[in-house]
Amino acid sequence: MAPILENRYFIYEDYISALKSVLNSHKGTSSSMDELGYSVLGNPIYKLQLGNGSTKILMWSQMHGNESTTTRSLFMFIEWFLDSKYVNEFKLYIIPILNPDGLKKWTRENANSVDLNRDAQDLSQPESVLLKTAFNSFQPDLCFNLHDQRTIYGTPDGQQGIHCSFLSPAANEDRDITPARLRAMHIINHMTHAIGNDSLGVIGRYGDAFNANCVGDTFQSLGIPTILFEAGQADGDYYRSETVRSILKSLQCAIEVIALNTDFDSKDVVEEYHQITSIETNFCDILIKNVPSAGRTVDLSIMYREILENDTLYFVPFLTGINDHSVMNAHRVIDMSLVDSNVDFEISQGQKIVSNSLDIQIFY
Repeated sequence: MAPILENRYFIYEDYISALKSVLNSHKGTSSSMDELGYSVLGNPIYKLQLGNGSTKILMWSQMHGNESTTTRSLFMFIEWFLDSKYVNEFKLYIIPILNPDGLKKWTRENANSVDLNRDAQDLSQPESVLLKTAFNSFQPDLCFNLHDQRTIYGTPDGQQGIHCSFLSPAANEDRDITPARLRAMHIINHMTHAIGNDSLGVIGRYGDAFNANCVGDTFQSLGIPTILFEAGQADGDYYRSETVRSILKSLQCAIEVIALNTDFDSKDVVEEYHQITSIETNFCDILIKNVPSAGRTVDLSIMYREILENDTLYFVPFLTGINDHSVMNAHRVIDMSLVDSNVDFEISQGQKIVSNSLDIQIFY
């Protein structure tokens, strides 16, 4: 994996420079990289156009600035695509980082504190306008909406964490199975099989409540098959290196399935799609069970907050719950009844928590 891809946070300009180098090394192929427009703070937003085929796919990543895993996967996917036979079958329009201001500050929202994935109708932000303009001008056959999901998701029974999730968004309030939605389901079924056996966790199905303010729902409602990719957590891999590879594999699988263009049975597709495990918010990062406290025992829920300082992303543990019954499991579980050590928690202002004996520390 290239150095630029090793960490969750990277310098925006370094990523763009590395992408330009990839395209320069493939000058014999049909590829270009240009400025699409500018963010709120005046950072250039780039578009890549790859391939000379007839099937057109619009992809965008990091519309939430602190969701970089799929952006790292995209880098590897672009290298793979330019070396593949599919360069003559597809035309890709890729916006690798839609929210550079959010990336630079490591925030979900843009510089105006607006969630771009709730701006599909208002189009109040320049980044939202650029994406919608790209959609209108490119007129894609399919759309890929690339995100990260938090570490809070698990299977309904709380037994396993969710490694990646996919969604064929609803196209209306009734969540009807439209032709566009059906095609997205068909592709998702294949992607789930492709990475399921290799994943460190379960492949999940994201919730499909309709929200016209979300970009994916809007594009799906316009009749364009749209797939939501959600890069999740693989056990204790907080750098998400394993997830980068899984998202890459899912993107490759999607291209292969679309290229085959095989017929499918609608009923079978819908049935298989709904067999993909639904996801629930029932996990935390660390769950410490049976902690002695004032003559009783309690369970402590801990979540890492991602804090960017001087271009370094720190994972800082915070106490987020005591006997929180909505938390069923964690990516790390410690049972104090089985631990032969004294409790040495240090809880500071703001509920930041560390423990030397349990190796609960800030890391980067």
